[in-house]
Amino acid sequence: MQTLIERELVLVTECPVGLRILSLKLLLALATATDNVSQNTILEYLMMNSIFESIIHSANPYIVKLSILDDELALNGLGQVVSNILSDFNREFAMRQPDQQQQGFFSTITSMVGGMLLAEENGNGGQSHLVRANHGILLALYEAVHLNRNFVTALTHSHTIMETSPPHSPVALNPPLDLSAESQSSNLLVTFLQYSSIVFQDVKDESKQCNAKLCLIIMTCIAEDQYANSLMHDANMNFRVQLHKMPMRHRKPKPEKAVPSRPLACALLDLMVEFVMSHMMKNLPMELYLKCLGITHRVLCYQKRCRVRLNYTWKELWTALISLLKFLLAQESSLLPQYNIFQLASQVVNIFNLFITYGDTFLPSPTSYDELYYEVVRMHQVFDNLYSMALRYTSTEGEYKEVASRLTNSLVNIRAIINHFNPKIDSWAAVNHLSALTEEQVLEVVRGNYDTLTLKLHDSLDLFERYSEKPKESSFFTQLVRSVIQDVRTHVATTAVTQERVLQEFSSIS
Repeated sequence: MQTLIERELVLVTECPVGLRILSLKLLLALATATDNVSQNTILEYLMMNSIFESIIHSANPYIVKLSILDDELALNGLGQVVSNILSDFNREFAMRQPDQQQQGFFSTITSMVGGMLLAEENGNGGQSHLVRANHGILLALYEAVHLNRNFVTALTHSHTIMETSPPHSPVALNPPLDLSAESQSSNLLVTFLQYSSIVFQDVKDESKQCNAKLCLIIMTCIAEDQYANSLMHDANMNFRVQLHKMPMRHRKPKPEKAVPSRPLACALLDLMVEFVMSHMMKNLPMELYLKCLGITHRVLCYQKRCRVRLNYTWKELWTALISLLKFLLAQESSLLPQYNIFQLASQVVNIFNLFITYGDTFLPSPTSYDELYYEVVRMHQVFDNLYSMALRYTSTEGEYKEVASRLTNSLVNIRAIINHFNPKIDSWAAVNHLSALTEEQVLEVVRGNYDTLTLKLHDSLDLFERYSEKPKESSFFTQLVRSVIQDVRTHVATTAVTQERVLQEFSSIS
C-alpha cells in the first residue's frame, strides 16, 4: 500500500490522460470498498497517508481537505467540473421538452403523456436514476460551499462550458456533446439554479426528494454567506437564468419571453416562489417547504441588514405565501395528523412580519410598501381564518397548543393592519357611494391612513438558526454517502466489465 500511494505521483507527472483516469478509478474503488466509510480501513490508510496534493492537481472533484484549500485555480477547476456535469443534465432535460411555442390545453396533455412515456422508457423510477447519478457531484458541491469560504468566488466565476469527458481519452467511450452557442458561457451558480428548477419539478420518490433536499441545503449555505449574498445582489453582475416550471393544469400557459438579465438573487427568489406554488399536495414535502422558506428568510435578512433594495416583483412572493396558507387551511384535517402545519404557517407569517416591520429599509420604493398592505387587506379572510384555527388549538390541551399560541401572537400586526384599514376602506366607499373599489382607490386609502396605525415591534424577526450539519442532518448524509458509494462501486465494476469485453473483442479481431 505504501508503494502504491507513493506511485500516485502519477497524477501530477507528465503521464497519459488514460493512465491518470485509471489511477483515479483505482482510488475510487478503494474508497468505496464498504458501504460504511467508517469501517473502510483502506480509506483510513488514505487519510493517514495523504494524497491530497496529488488529487487537487487532477480533474477529480472529490476533495477531502477542502476546508483549508486556498488555491484559486483548483477551486475554479472544481467549480467547472461540477458545472459541466450539471450542464449536461440540464441540456439533456431541455432536449426532451416539447416545443415551447405550443400553448394551451393540448400542450399540457402532450407534456404529461411525454412524461409518462419517458418514465416507462427509464423503468419504474422514471428519471430517478438520472437524478440519483448526480448525488455524488452535488455532495462535492455541498462540501465546497459548506466548508470553504474561498469557494464562494468560484460560484460566480464565468467560464466556458466544456465536455465532461477529455477528448481523445482512451476511456472516453461516449462521444462529446455538441454544445449550442447559447450555452457556451455561464457560471456555476446559474447552472446550479437551473438544475435545481428541474429537480424541484418532481419530488415524489425518495431519490428525487433526496436530491432536492441536498440542493436546498446547498442554497441555505449560500444564503447564509455574507459574501455570496453581496455577489447575488450586485446590480453590476446580471445573469439570465432559465428556470424550468412544472406543467400544472390550473396555471395558464404564457407566451415565451426572453429571460431578463438580473442579479442572481432574483433567480433564487423566483425558484423559491415556484417551489411554494407547485408542491401543495396532501403528501406535503414538509421538510423541503421549511428549507425553502428558510432560504427566503435568509435572503430578506441580508437585504434588511445591508439595506439592499432589490428590484424584484415582490407581489409574486406574497401571493405564493398567501396561497400556501390557504392550502394549509383547506387541508387542515388531512395534514395535521402527519405534519406540524403551525410551524410552517409561523414561518410564512414571520416573513410577512419582516416585510411589515422593516420593509421600508429594503423594498425598492414606497409603492412596494403600499402594495404589501394592499395584499394583506385584500386577502384578510385568509389571515382571519388562520387566526381562528390557531385560536382553537390554544384553548385545549394538546401537542400543538404551544406552537398555535406562538402563531396567534405572530399575527398581531397583520390583524392590526386588517382591523385598522378595513373600516376606513368601507367608510371611504360609503362616502363616495361606491359598492366596490378599484386597487388604486384602496391604495389611496392606505396611503392616507398610515399615521394612525399602531404596530407592535416584534423581536428577532431578522434572526435565524444558522445551518449545522450535525446533529440534524447527520443521518441524511450518512445514507447519502452510502448511496453514492454503492453507485460508484456499481459504475466502476460495470465499466471494468465493459472495457474487458472491448479488449477481448479487439484481441479476437487482431
